[in-house]
Amino acid sequence: MILSKKYKFIFIKGRKVAGTSVEIALSGVCGPDDIITPITPVDERARMAYGGGARNYGEDRETELAYLRLIAAANSDELGRINLLKGRYRHHMSLREVAQAHGDISGFRIVCVERNPYAKLISWANWKVAKAHYLVGGGLRAEEGLLRAYLAASLADGTAAEARNIDLYRDANGHLGVEVLHYERLARDFACFVKSLGIASVPELPHAKQGMSASSETAADFFPPGHRRIINEMFAEEFAAFGYAPADTNPH
Repeated sequence: MILSKKYKFIFIKGRKVAGTSVEIALSGVCGPDDIITPITPVDERARMAYGGGARNYGEDRETELAYLRLIAAANSDELGRINLLKGRYRHHMSLREVAQAHGDISGFRIVCVERNPYAKLISWANWKVAKAHYLVGGGLRAEEGLLRAYLAASLADGTAAEARNIDLYRDANGHLGVEVLHYERLARDFACFVKSLGIASVPELPHAKQGMSASSETAADFFPPGHRRIINEMFAEEFAAFGYAPADTNPH
């Protein structure tokens, strides 16, 4: 999550939508008083190289700086044992939680990244299966059989709804007034947003947490018809709100 007092925007970070990449890039243009919450230590190190870094999310700036020094000095195999430093603000906060922590947020633009729900679920499951390896500096790609098994189980028991982000973006009245950067055209949408802030030089988007993914055009084909029916119902609001079409659920 980023709350930029300098540019008057709040970035709400959804799950498995390339939010970390956008967060790293935006951190580099934010002001010293802006609120930037911690991310996974391996990604925090990458953000520090971009000129950013978590700040102003807790009550004690020296503690925040000591945390960044710890990450900078750690070996790759030590990064996975560093816990995110907790503070008043945290990653994946909802807009309502941000408003409760900060107070009046009228006048702030609210921005997020979203993607096709089928592709998002593949990325979400890949993270769940492969994250232990990634957190200590390894790759982020699950074996396909394990990925399919995890998706089948999570769709059956409903835990796949964790990848449903839409409620993170609602205000206290349930209103959805968010500017959406679409994953499928992220470089273009991100550049337009940054330029609209009055920033002439658009920072390059890094490829954070790059693992298994699928295009919007092919992601639905990864799922059998029964799973597509569950996804279409579970993510019905997101399909409608973010401009994606549910796939056919009839067997071919």
